[in-house]
Amino acid sequence: MVKLASFKAAAVHAAPIFLDKAATTEKAISILREAARQGAEFVAFPETYIPAFPVWAAIWAPIRNHDLFARMVEESVFVDGPEVELLRREARRLGVFVSIGVSERSRASVGCIWNTNLIIGDDGAILVHHRKLVPTFYEKLVWAAGDGAGLRVADTRIGRLGTLICGE
Repeated sequence: MVKLASFKAAAVHAAPIFLDKAATTEKAISILREAARQGAEFVAFPETYIPAFPVWAAIWAPIRNHDLFARMVEESVFVDGPEVELLRREARRLGVFVSIGVSERSRASVGCIWNTNLIIGDDGAILVHHRKLVPTFYEKLVWAAGDGAGLRVADTRIGRLGTLICGE
């Protein structure tokens, strides 16, 4: 029989600072520090924690959402950008694994964003970069469809880590 690693995980149930990637990144780092102090080795944040989940797309007509969409794009993050770099540095410093949902921007298109989950290793490396394959229902008004490149797992000291996003 295979013996699996034992580790303490922290499931984050906290709101972001709405459509503010810098402030939400600071809050995420604070939460990471607290989770590590409590002995967590794996910390999982909600779907699109940075910068927020676009619930407005479910409750208002699309014609009313242009300003919110523009803010969402502006506050979405580049995977190689400063917000993710701060998270990577903190994961490495604390020696914890992090799963975090982000709204991801592209330098190739001003309006194309993805619902993305990143798994960051305890060494700060991005182990898994997964874009949601098919945004569901109203999410299609916000995010582009992802590809299958992120459908993999990473072998780590605490086990094999992979991710799917709501509805996958």
